[in-house]
Amino acid sequence: MDFVPDIFLSPQGKKTAQYSKDYKKFKEALRRNSHDQGLQAQFVKFSLVSHNALDGGVPEDHLSEALALYEDLSKTDFFDPQIYYLVGRYYQGKDNLKAQNVYLAGVQHFNRYVAKHPALKSDFIDMAYAIALHFVTLQYGQNHPDLEKFFKTIRKSYPIHNKRVELENELRKPNPNQALIQQLAKELRELKEATEGLGSKSKSGE
Repeated sequence: MDFVPDIFLSPQGKKTAQYSKDYKKFKEALRRNSHDQGLQAQFVKFSLVSHNALDGGVPEDHLSEALALYEDLSKTDFFDPQIYYLVGRYYQGKDNLKAQNVYLAGVQHFNRYVAKHPALKSDFIDMAYAIALHFVTLQYGQNHPDLEKFFKTIRKSYPIHNKRVELENELRKPNPNQALIQQLAKELRELKEATEGLGSKSKSGE
């Protein structure tokens, strides 16, 4: 008869009730398969997606469980870029330094993973790319060797993304420096031209 009270629940209340049911199922599955890393990753994603869907309605102790599992998974060879993306998004705006470290860890893990499993690179590029762009946004234009390696691996230009972030950050300021905007726009155009037709030339002056 559980369906009877559900009729009287608000849409949000129904989501919360469904979350509670799914949470119990996950906990039971994790109890039976405590070493299943794929299942652990699914629980992390379930918890953080539910946190967003319920407008922060997931209990703090549930989130702590999920974040602890993320920490454990990040120290293993198991790789699922979605957990880095979701954990980074969870911290972003609350603790941007923590979010930046999560995104960087995701990029570093991608680099290690595709070095061992190059044939699987295409399976993870889209999500890893999103993680990298969030990191670039939070690092405010600073270069990082792991990002350079990442963009080289996926055959995209890291300097272009970095320069675009610098330009966007300047444009957002209340009183942007117009001379700097013009300079950044010029450098961005030059980088695009170099990437499209003269990619090797960009390294020749170093």
